[in-house]
Amino acid sequence: MKPWLLLSWLLLPLAAGAQGLYKWVDEKGVVHYSDTPPAGKPGQKLNIAPPPPLDSQAPQRSRSWQEQLQDSNERRHQEEKQQMEARQKAREAEQKCLRARSALDSLQRDRPLYRVDQQGERVFMEDAERRRLAESWQQQADAHCK
Repeated sequence: MKPWLLLSWLLLPLAAGAQGLYKWVDEKGVVHYSDTPPAGKPGQKLNIAPPPPLDSQAPQRSRSWQEQLQDSNERRHQEEKQQMEARQKAREAEQKCLRARSALDSLQRDRPLYRVDQQGERVFMEDAERRRLAESWQQQADAHCK
């Protein structure tokens, strides 16, 4: 880009604010801008609004580095908390899965199972109760094992 053209664009708002700006093309096809109309030639008056005052263009006060650091630390703390909660839930699900699989393994073996009642005597488990417990533990294993 030619330097004089760049300068004319920089000075364009100043000239427009003074009294008006005119644009015309000479016989060689070169576009000209001026604050006075061309002598004896048709020119186009440009209506350009003056630029806003400089203080209205001032950027908003950016946050201080301490505020940005505090926000960053808070975000990091929240992310770490979420990760820790996710790990805790995964550990709990793994423990429930292991407990359910262990109970299923015991129920599926061909050996007698019993409980000890309040008097300290053995009460052997019937087949129907064994199937019901196996179904219950299978549901828990399906829910917690992946």
